[in-house]
Amino acid sequence: MHHIRCNSQIGIESVKMMERIDIILFGVTGFTGKHTLDYLHKFASAKDLTWGVAGRNKTKIVSILAALEQKTGDTRISSVPIIIADVSDDQSIQNMVWKARLIINCCGPYRFIGETVVKACVEAGTHHIDVSGELYYMEKMELDYHKDAEEKNIYIVSACGFNSIPCDMGVLFLQKNFKGTLNSIESFLKFGSDSKSESGSAINNGSWESVVNGLAYAKDLTPIRSKLFANKLPKMKPLLHSSLIPFRNPVGDGWAVLFPGADRSVVLRTQRHLYVHNKLRPVQVQTYFIIQKFWSLILLTLFGALFYIMTQIECGRRLLLKYPRIFSAGFVDTQEPSEEMINKSWFSITLIGKGWREKFSEPDEQFKEPPNKGIMVEVKGTNPGYGATCICLVLAGIVILTETSKMPGKGGVLTPGAAFRNTSLLDQLHENGETFNLIKEFDV
Repeated sequence: MHHIRCNSQIGIESVKMMERIDIILFGVTGFTGKHTLDYLHKFASAKDLTWGVAGRNKTKIVSILAALEQKTGDTRISSVPIIIADVSDDQSIQNMVWKARLIINCCGPYRFIGETVVKACVEAGTHHIDVSGELYYMEKMELDYHKDAEEKNIYIVSACGFNSIPCDMGVLFLQKNFKGTLNSIESFLKFGSDSKSESGSAINNGSWESVVNGLAYAKDLTPIRSKLFANKLPKMKPLLHSSLIPFRNPVGDGWAVLFPGADRSVVLRTQRHLYVHNKLRPVQVQTYFIIQKFWSLILLTLFGALFYIMTQIECGRRLLLKYPRIFSAGFVDTQEPSEEMINKSWFSITLIGKGWREKFSEPDEQFKEPPNKGIMVEVKGTNPGYGATCICLVLAGIVILTETSKMPGKGGVLTPGAAFRNTSLLDQLHENGETFNLIKEFDV
């Protein structure tokens, strides 16, 4: 097995002379990284792409690769390059990114350690993707590195997991299937599990840390957005009103509640990109998730208020991070989620679009009549945290390497929708269990 020691003993110039590996998975010993490894092996091998793994602990990495070799029977895994890299050691990160055409970065929380890898990738001319749903990190990377990434002709794409490829690509799928002029989309996310086991958590500790820190520093987004979105988009009418009060699920049982995840922000950045660069009418979007039982809705409301208050004070954040199981009612634990629970979990996103049968030529033209046409599509998949996420992540990386001619412009820091709109990513996801289907069209 090839071990590449990335430290000051190997200079950057020496690394530059080496032939680049197509994909390096950074953070392979983490929970998301370990699950991503299975799909990297499967999909990269099918495309004859070379790949390697990186992390801090060589012993753990060797053990993980050995387990994969035993599981798959693929003896070539013993020859997979191992790169020792640590975000606290800039030299090791630089050596790692110079060895790759593309980095799959599974090391978070990205707000605190993500920029180190992005910066090194831009300097080395290496593509970078990750699964971050952290708004501050994603939008700061676009603000600070978009132009540099364009100059290097590379793509930096975050939110390439469950946050937010199903929703972002689902919106594009709906737009493609809407014949006329689309005005607004509402999405309704539902989770479920077929597991009978009570053990294990549904969300891992890393994801919990991202949510806590995201709310704690949400105010830091204001100055970034004032620069990043200085030019306002045209206001589409009729205005899509958001409901702060839970309401009955319009597409099934349960109650719809505003979804606090990254989906809406990512989708709106995609819509902005398509308006600016493709002259397409921007679509208004709001995202909700479904709570099945009324008593769960009450508990969630009470818990959400307490959770938000605690994220705003330092001692509260310490308690949330130290005792995640208590403050999440068992949904989060410092222990890894059980394989049974994650493998039997599933999700669906129902998207409802409304607009007009008529088609206008200009993207910012306004209709005087109310919308008269509707459409419903559904995105479905299994294991959203560690199945769908890993499939999306690996396929996104492979598409960047194999379909560059279909990517927009010359590179940049982009959302998944902006990056992969004209590629085969949606079709590949559909073929691998993350399905996109047109349910019906209807009159409004």
